[in-house]
Amino acid sequence: MSAVRIRARSLVELWIHTGTACNLECPFCLEGSRPGDTRLERMSLADLRPFIDQAGALGVRRFTFTGGEPLIVKDIVRILACAAAVAPCLVLTNGTAPLLRRAQQLELLRSQPHAVSFRVSIDYPQAERHDAARGWGNFRRALEGLTLLQQRGFPVSIARQTSPQEDPSAVATAYRLLFERHGLPPDLEVNALPDYALPGGARLADGIGAGEIERLRS
Repeated sequence: MSAVRIRARSLVELWIHTGTACNLECPFCLEGSRPGDTRLERMSLADLRPFIDQAGALGVRRFTFTGGEPLIVKDIVRILACAAAVAPCLVLTNGTAPLLRRAQQLELLRSQPHAVSFRVSIDYPQAERHDAARGWGNFRRALEGLTLLQQRGFPVSIARQTSPQEDPSAVATAYRLLFERHGLPPDLEVNALPDYALPGGARLADGIGAGEIERLRS
C-alpha cells in the first residue's frame, strides 16, 4: 500500500502518542499497555521536534500527549517544554509513581509561554473500585499526584469510567465529596469516558447509587 500524503493548511490539535509502555497493566486499557511494552518505542525530543515545529507552522491550538503513560518517557519534560513554547499542552496520565517522581522536574514547565495541563485518571470515587483494576494503592497515589499538580498551579482535570447503570447525579456528588475531602476544588472538571466494554461484552462496573453516596458522606 502506498503512503497517503495530506496537505493541511491549518491544524487545530495534534495528539502525540509517546509509546505503549506504562507503569500499570489495567485490564480495560484500549492500548493493552503494560510495563516494558515496546510495541511503540518511547518517543524522544529528537523524534518529536520536527512534528512540533510543523504543527506550529500550521497554527496548532493544542498538543495532547497520551500513551502508555507519558510521564515514564525519559525526555517528557523536555518534550513538553518544547511543545508548550508553541501551544497549550494536555497530558493524559494515571497520576501515580511516574508523576510523583518527576514533581520537581515538572515545576520547570510553569515558566513556558503556554500552559501545560494534566488530566488524571480516577476511574471511580472509591479506592477499592479504582484499585481493583489499577492495583492496590494507586487510588491514593493518583489523588496525591492530582493534589500536588493543583497546589503547584497546573490546570488539572480528571477522567473517569462510566456505566450504563449509573446515576449521573449520584456520581457527580460522589466526586464532589471526594474532592472536598482532599482539599481540591469541588467543581474540578470531570471527563466521563464511554463504557467501551471488555472483550465478550462484559461491562467494567455497575453504577453508583444513593446508598454509596451515604457511605461516602460518613
